[in-house]
Amino acid sequence: MRVFALLVFAGLLAMVSLTGPAQAQSLRCDGRLVSVGDRRFDLIAACGEPDLRVPVRLELLGAVPVLPYEEVWYYNFGPHRLIREVRLRSDRVMAIESAGYGFTPAAPGSCRPEDLRRGMTVFELLARCGEPADQAQRLRQRGPRTRYPLATASVVLEEEWIYDFGPARFYRIVTVVDGRVADVDTGRRGRNP
Repeated sequence: MRVFALLVFAGLLAMVSLTGPAQAQSLRCDGRLVSVGDRRFDLIAACGEPDLRVPVRLELLGAVPVLPYEEVWYYNFGPHRLIREVRLRSDRVMAIESAGYGFTPAAPGSCRPEDLRRGMTVFELLARCGEPADQAQRLRQRGPRTRYPLATASVVLEEEWIYDFGPARFYRIVTVVDGRVADVDTGRRGRNP
């Protein structure tokens, strides 16, 4: 009897592990299903334009950016449903993940320095804090550098966003990589509004 119970438990565990990723790798909008491998056109036809598009990676041919590049799209379906984070490369859906519960858009700029944290999505950052006071971009190469000038390389777009909380507080330097906050540092005192 004990062996039978263990076999049933193992079977249930296997079923759960097989169904979990499949559910996370699809998105249903207005009765239409979008899955990994589908075209960007299929995603837009089913779910419409995203609430936010974030370019995160591109390919270089020598020093010239070329396609395919990678974007993360965010869909906010409101406070009672999950935000969906869809990663696209070229025109294909690569991954579909949940990014926490959605929200009703509020007036940006009501954030505090302690609201900025590692791991939050760019979508959440913009929704809470609005556009940064300053922004800089740089490219970071993934993988080893090559000495051949026409070789392709994968580069990640890394951004540095500065949020100024006024002269009574220190500004925050937010490093954004791959559509998420990678680091939050403290700068000098903010400037007068």
